[in-house]
Amino acid sequence: MKQDLPNVFKNEIDKIEVPEHKLNSAIKNGMEKGKKQKKRPSKNKKFLYLTAAALLFFSLLFGSAFIFSPIGTVASKIPYLGSIFETKGISAIIMDELEEKGYSLNSVSDSYIPKKEIEVNVMGSNDYYNSVKNDIKEDVQQILEAKGYDSYSISITKFKESVEPKLTTKQQKEKSVITEEISHKLKQSNYKFNTVDVDPMSKEIFINLKGSITYYNGNKDEVKKVAEEALNKTNYDGYGIQATHSTPIVIKKVEDIGSKITSVIGEGLLSKKKYKVTEISYTEEPLTFNIKTSVNSSDPSAKTLSQSIEKEVNQLMELKNVSSKLEGKSYKVIIYSKDDKKIN
Repeated sequence: MKQDLPNVFKNEIDKIEVPEHKLNSAIKNGMEKGKKQKKRPSKNKKFLYLTAAALLFFSLLFGSAFIFSPIGTVASKIPYLGSIFETKGISAIIMDELEEKGYSLNSVSDSYIPKKEIEVNVMGSNDYYNSVKNDIKEDVQQILEAKGYDSYSISITKFKESVEPKLTTKQQKEKSVITEEISHKLKQSNYKFNTVDVDPMSKEIFINLKGSITYYNGNKDEVKKVAEEALNKTNYDGYGIQATHSTPIVIKKVEDIGSKITSVIGEGLLSKKKYKVTEISYTEEPLTFNIKTSVNSSDPSAKTLSQSIEKEVNQLMELKNVSSKLEGKSYKVIIYSKDDKKIN
């Protein structure tokens, strides 16, 4: 019988016998360290009060894994992706933790293109921003380390009020002509794109491409060339052209179990360097999870890596609260190499 994650953990922990002399020693050491830390002022008062208890728990659970053999069994029964399914996304977790500490924030976001990054956007004056940015970065780093996420860089930015400059009549015409000409040329060339955004003030053109990251990487250079050719026909010059792409995780409907599972797989595998995952997507009929990695198909480690990834996904799908929502629906997991070859 399948059990929910919290019950598996609790039931296994309850079975562990802890020698009394080691328990007393851990308590004493934790309390002594807690007393020492209380003497030092810190903004993380709540953390200090929890230190002794936390040291006791984690020293018994992880530090004593070789002494208490059931510990390894407990850890193996908690699937990595399953633990993510039970919680909020990493951005929401970071936002809640930082707001609880009293920081004034505009937003927290995680992105995977062009690099894996957590961005925290801070409200307030320049003095406030400068006084908290380093502390916020440290706090975010601690959260990521606690989750075992090692692929993110951290960016702390200051919120800026959006003041949309008014375009002159001449600039409005320039924008309209360029947008129409480039859009027309891209459609003629059968490129898939969402928008063409022209900014006469900064002399920048942004073309947001549709499709997967593979499509983006394969077409971005040609799209820029086509846009440059179209721009030359307008008699307007001096513009920089950039091809952009949205997040690689495809989420179609919030209530759809496929999108929920995809977001969990995406966060879990993209957030750890060891999985070497660069893109996650899914199709509904039949339910298929497409996972792309950064290894070449000729790499000797490709097969082992694909087996590790597939095992994580299968363990997630076997959890009671996941399988019940699938209602017997079958699924496939396809793992691709950097050179777009199936490796599982």
